[in-house]
Amino acid sequence: MPRGATVERKIMKQMRRSLIALAASGALAAPMLAHAAGDVAAGKEKYASCAACHGADGGGQGGAFPKLTGLGQDETAKKLAAYRDGDQDYLKEQGLGDRFGTMAPNASGLSDEDIDDLAAYIADEFGGDAGGNGDEGGDQAEAEEAAESGEIAKADVERGQALYSSCAICHGEQGEGGHLMNAPKLKGMAASQVASLLKVYRKGTEMGQYSYAMIPQATHLSDADINNLAAYIADIETLREDVSEGSEDEGEQPAM
Repeated sequence: MPRGATVERKIMKQMRRSLIALAASGALAAPMLAHAAGDVAAGKEKYASCAACHGADGGGQGGAFPKLTGLGQDETAKKLAAYRDGDQDYLKEQGLGDRFGTMAPNASGLSDEDIDDLAAYIADEFGGDAGGNGDEGGDQAEAEEAAESGEIAKADVERGQALYSSCAICHGEQGEGGHLMNAPKLKGMAASQVASLLKVYRKGTEMGQYSYAMIPQATHLSDADINNLAAYIADIETLREDVSEGSEDEGEQPAM
């Protein structure tokens, strides 16, 4: 056998041994695992748009949006993928079926890498797989919620009703939704959730398919306007029933 062929065989045998050793040690799998684990730094940058709703601390803006504190990386990745892929059955199992309409438009453009990066950051920063400051963020969010609730409790509901007249064109007189542009239902929303949403839109932050309609409507609202609207919308069903009953009473003729 020619000497060159013998040398080549020895080199190939050594390469096979090296590859087997690397595979056994897990070194070959490292690049794949690194990708699957996501990039925390990249996830932090991508989370900026999420923070508009979920808060910079993952606390959910005082409970108006789901808290991300304490979520594990795998759990977060599965939920984001479900929103992106339209897996509503899984989301309903997780108690998130009512969030699909809000989250799906935001998740639709996420790549697998985006999801990995976001999941890695959320778990690392907010107390999931890698610990973090989740409890601290939750405490801060609760304090903010209490302060906001106090302001809304002082709100002028009648002023909120007057402001709502322009909202009713799309959302309906009783907040039932669907009148124009398939506007979402407002009836049943908590005051804190309404206030947080309006503040997000007022900042000009795009959030889902209704941003183009809501941002121009919210930009001129003051904090007092937002609190007044939130207080009215939170009790809209009860208040509208009272108005209807009052109208019926006025229309009744006295007995002769």
